[in-house]
Amino acid sequence: MFLSVGVRFEANVEALNMVETAGNYSKHRRVPYLVEEDGRLKTVYVPALSGESLAHAYQEHLVREAIGLSLPVCDDCRRNEFYKSMNKVHLQKKVDPIPDNPRDIELAIVKSCVVEDIGGFLYAEKPPVRRSSAFQVSYALPVKSVALFATSEPQLHARHAQMDASSKKGNASEQMIYYVETGTALYSFTFNLDLDAIGVSAITSEPILDENEIKARREAALRALFRMLSSAQFGAKLSRFFPVGGITEAAVVVTEHPFVVTSPIYDDYIARTERRLKVLEDLGENYLFTVATGEKVPEEALKEAMDYLREQGAF
Repeated sequence: MFLSVGVRFEANVEALNMVETAGNYSKHRRVPYLVEEDGRLKTVYVPALSGESLAHAYQEHLVREAIGLSLPVCDDCRRNEFYKSMNKVHLQKKVDPIPDNPRDIELAIVKSCVVEDIGGFLYAEKPPVRRSSAFQVSYALPVKSVALFATSEPQLHARHAQMDASSKKGNASEQMIYYVETGTALYSFTFNLDLDAIGVSAITSEPILDENEIKARREAALRALFRMLSSAQFGAKLSRFFPVGGITEAAVVVTEHPFVVTSPIYDDYIARTERRLKVLEDLGENYLFTVATGEKVPEEALKEAMDYLREQGAF
């Protein structure tokens, strides 16, 4: 089974993805973006959130859900440090001595950590072992029709420190001015989850865990996505720049084989996704398509998808 979710969310005055600091100025991530104006294409630079940022947040939620379901999570991932068994130092924490066979290495890692099973890893030693992530996430980019209204603007802040004559050194100031570049946009992104890849070897394409363990891990993966979207706990600087806004729309598709919703950067993404699914229906494939617009909230759409997957025996 394959889950694909298209999300639109409004974020005003956010600092969810910063890229560098130059002196006292922190810059928001910006990317080149194609838009159409007066019948012609042009490139503009818009605020964005990287897929890495969203993926990191998802895996943090996955850690919590996996632990809540008494599933194995390695020590590094429990600390939200996703090194992913990248070398012998990290792999030896899971299996010692390290096997010579790539299949045995993969099995040892997958058995010991849900996050590396679902999020993938690259063991860059001899023999190298690579496992692709079971989930995919795009950059969060402004919706096409309003991309020209997306903006990033620096906000002035000041830190203060009281210093008496004995503690003050040279020309040190009691006030430090700094700027944080904030973004405002109607963002959209796509999240995909291949449930059939969980607990299955990337080398042999055969299950390497028992059925009950695989189902429990699928449930953790779905719960993590639900929690990430419901809580809006993703991105940086949430403690003082929590975005003003929230999810405005979501489209959720569950299919038997990989199928990705039309990108929510387009205004007609829901209608286009529905038309594409009709073709699958004509080919005899079953699916669930639900959207959260108007009165329906995203949590209801996600729960509907989870209930459908449970009925289909996915978990």
